[in-house]
Amino acid sequence: MKIQIPEYINFNDAEQCILTIRIHKNGYSFSVYNPLVNASYFYHIVEFGKQTSAFSSFQDAFFDNDFFTLTYRQVYVINYTHTFTYVPSLIFEDSDKETYINFLFMEKAGKTLYHKIKNQEIIVIHKMEEEVYDFFMRSFPDVRIIHHTAPLIAYFRSKQQIVNRNRLIINLQQTEMDVLCFSQETFLLGNHYVCNNLMDIVYHILFIWKQMKFNQLNDFLYIAGGFESKKPLIDNLKIYIQNIIPANIIPEAHFERIDVRAIPFEITCLSLCEL
Repeated sequence: MKIQIPEYINFNDAEQCILTIRIHKNGYSFSVYNPLVNASYFYHIVEFGKQTSAFSSFQDAFFDNDFFTLTYRQVYVINYTHTFTYVPSLIFEDSDKETYINFLFMEKAGKTLYHKIKNQEIIVIHKMEEEVYDFFMRSFPDVRIIHHTAPLIAYFRSKQQIVNRNRLIINLQQTEMDVLCFSQETFLLGNHYVCNNLMDIVYHILFIWKQMKFNQLNDFLYIAGGFESKKPLIDNLKIYIQNIIPANIIPEAHFERIDVRAIPFEITCLSLCEL
């Protein structure tokens, strides 16, 4: 599976570039760009058919395209999974990571990973398929495997305007939704929901808002990520919450030539606030 790379991508400077691979149950995608070069961002979805798995299709792409084996400044793997939890770093021990996962989830198979969230005193523990984990560890010498909410937390802490109020952030991904809560710069809560329709999304947002005791007049709701139309969602929520803000990525030089709305929000966040 040969991938057509645009002419504006210069792999002669690969050691200055960042390669990010996103793992999702519905498929794999990747981006590559040079932070020092304008209009250098490239994003690609690895296609797979009914007879092949997403992982095997990515393996085929990896072996058919030499650029994957170049030496990059950094290689990230974003693990998009709902099997995760957060633990305060003050009480976390490496030996406890399996205990947390086994207590919270039925799923026992796979590799249990963890890393600290930058500028927050929390650890995110998450699961990855053993076969997938082994492949990336063999294929990329200095790969960093991170949970998909880590770039979101880093972005909304550092890049978005910090207001002197509570903030609830949602990241929409087709039939899934991430929920993040902040009090100014402090991360309060994170969770993940499956949402099959608009009213599911509305219910989960309002439930979290009520549980966190946020103020419907003064606190803020940010809506990020892909969704067919945010207007019906905002119209439903405006009945209950006054300050609703669509969270759009502020275009930077390396994003020229592309529409960032077509890229998963956590990938674009990662390119703006490295972990």
